[in-house]
Amino acid sequence: MPIAPGHRLPDFEAEGIDGQLISTRRYYLRSGLVVVFTHAWPCAACRAYLSELDQHLPEFRAERMEVLAIVPLVRTLVVDWGERVPRFPIALAEGSELHRRFGWLVGEETPAAALLVADDTGTVWQAWNAGDGHELPDIGELLAWVRYVSYQCPECWETSRW
Repeated sequence: MPIAPGHRLPDFEAEGIDGQLISTRRYYLRSGLVVVFTHAWPCAACRAYLSELDQHLPEFRAERMEVLAIVPLVRTLVVDWGERVPRFPIALAEGSELHRRFGWLVGEETPAAALLVADDTGTVWQAWNAGDGHELPDIGELLAWVRYVSYQCPECWETSRW
């Protein structure tokens, strides 16, 4: 069953494109998350979507949201990003295991493209499953959800109380 609004984001760790360990626990009570699941690498459309997200990264961060991408390595061992690697963490997942944990597979083994928005407690507010297509929300719609989720916790903005 795919993860859905109201569900809790499962904790996971994975190696990043830069060799660093990425853990969802480090975001808990610090920032919300926009988690993007791509098709198996290489997928030109998924890569273009991640590049577009990177162009709007300051807008996400202004709303206390971080972007995290999950890229499954099914038939390749290396990700050659090319000219400009996105500034947000990209977790490299061996096979389709992380996609399976979130319920985002096409058939039994093929990783689906998907995206979710979770608050700083790990509660999912919105999720999109594009399956084997690329029908993920445009940046405007995604930013609207990010702002909506961010505004649900006005006390989080009162940094003087910490």
